[in-house]
Amino acid sequence: MEEQATKKRPTFVTVLGILGFIGVGWQVISGIIQMMAGAVTGAVMDVAEQNVESLEGLEGMEGLENVEGMEEFGSAMEGVGNLMQHQSTLGLISIIAALVCLLGVIWMWNLKKKGFYVYIIGEIAPAIATLVLVGFGLGGFMATLGFIIPVVMIILWGLNLKHMS
Repeated sequence: MEEQATKKRPTFVTVLGILGFIGVGWQVISGIIQMMAGAVTGAVMDVAEQNVESLEGLEGMEGLENVEGMEEFGSAMEGVGNLMQHQSTLGLISIIAALVCLLGVIWMWNLKKKGFYVYIIGEIAPAIATLVLVGFGLGGFMATLGFIIPVVMIILWGLNLKHMS
């Protein structure tokens, strides 16, 4: 215990910690915005569905499904629909994951190695949730983008595990 109290935190761990705290704050704010947007998009989707239903009865619209590219368009729209349907849930998951990351960053700030493993869970949970809830089409694209910065941070923290106990 006394050895840990005298252990000085390396500068790079301090920099990573500050970036981690900023990232957690950003993730919480983004999650809150995403939850609010989920409520709004739910109402918009209801209106859009009513408009689509009214268009289906128009003359001359028969055979539209045979137009080239409509199948891919329908698949993409299904992914967007899944995203909008689960937006509030994804926002809540993002906030919870940010709090898990916060715990991990605090432990790593105090040079405790267990924080690294907690941090990994908090960083990859939102991307996995996106894949599960939205699907692998649009969700796979979003999850890939969502993995870039977390993977870089996990690697950087992992390179500094030697300073933690």
